Amino acid sequence: MEKRYQIFISSTFIDLKDERQAALKAILEIDHMPAGMELFSATDDSAWQLIQDVIDSSDYYILIVGGRYGSLDEAGLSYTEKEYDYALLTKKPVIPLLHENPDNLPRDKTETDSNAWKKLQDFRKKVQKKHTCVYWRNADDLKAKVIVGLTSAIKRHPAVGWVRADKVPTETALAEVLSLKNKITELEKEAALLRDKPPSGTEFLAQGNDKYEIHLSFKSRGKFSIFSHDEDKKYNASINLTWNAIFAAVAPSMINEASAHTLRQAFTDFFKRESLKAFQSQKRFENYELVDFSFHKDEIETCIVQLRALGLIKENDRKRSVSDTSTYWTLTPYGNTLMVQLRAIKREPLEDEDLDGTAVES
Repeated sequence: MEKRYQIFISSTFIDLKDERQAALKAILEIDHMPAGMELFSATDDSAWQLIQDVIDSSDYYILIVGGRYGSLDEAGLSYTEKEYDYALLTKKPVIPLLHENPDNLPRDKTETDSNAWKKLQDFRKKVQKKHTCVYWRNADDLKAKVIVGLTSAIKRHPAVGWVRADKVPTETALAEVLSLKNKITELEKEAALLRDKPPSGTEFLAQGNDKYEIHLSFKSRGKFSIFSHDEDKKYNASINLTWNAIFAAVAPSMINEASAHTLRQAFTDFFKRESLKAFQSQKRFENYELVDFSFHKDEIETCIVQLRALGLIKENDRKRSVSDTSTYWTLTPYGNTLMVQLRAIKREPLEDEDLDGTAVES
């Protein structure tokens, strides 16, 4: 939407008529709106209130200083300096344009009273101390520098500005925008709630405490055998594990992300631990070491697919180098929630403090 800015022009009047007209034309040529008090003399409180109102409604403040200090208020301050102070107070972007050499101006355009001349010099020093000033020589030079200074100020300090009434959204359009904004907020809340819930349709899939049969093979080796491994005996077996147990075991490897190889290794390590617990305690293996566990690759792949179908894991879509063709897996928000529920240590009821301990010789 195209904006136009209101620019307040502050200066003495009688001595700078041509310069003010040049500034007005410069502002109009770049499609903005000049504002000033050309037709109104600031000589009383009501006039000063009007000036304040116009400065308040303006976006930028141009200060043009020539060779005169200007008419004074009751406190002995010129209205130009008073306007400048008010612009600073209201934090308007100021564009200060000072005459390059006021000593060389014609007599009718400079102060003849020494006291007024000193006040003008003090005012110039005050402005120069607060800003990086631009200096002009004549009306044409001033016009060019108004355009450059104002364009720079708009770029560095974007203001609110004004737009045509027919470009402003109607009440109906604003109501529609507000309604859509509220709808988006509602949908975002719903999406946030769904992030921590299983996807629709997963109620028909095996999960939780449902068991999955894992087939494997391993060898038994005599713990005290000094002979060749040819004496090893091979066994085919199976174990049944719940989906919660499987997921709880491999989920931590994906807290950040895990490559497909790392994830498969996590399944293999877990299946091996569970197999050792299942068979090592059997009496027939009392004097044997169980080694060389092997698991069906397609069953590990099934586990990956099942956890993905349950909405617990997903492929990580983070951008990588062209040479990295690996697949990476990470937890979904729902998967992270379930992992915490399964793996976090639950708080036990407080009991009387027991300071007894047990030591075991290592």
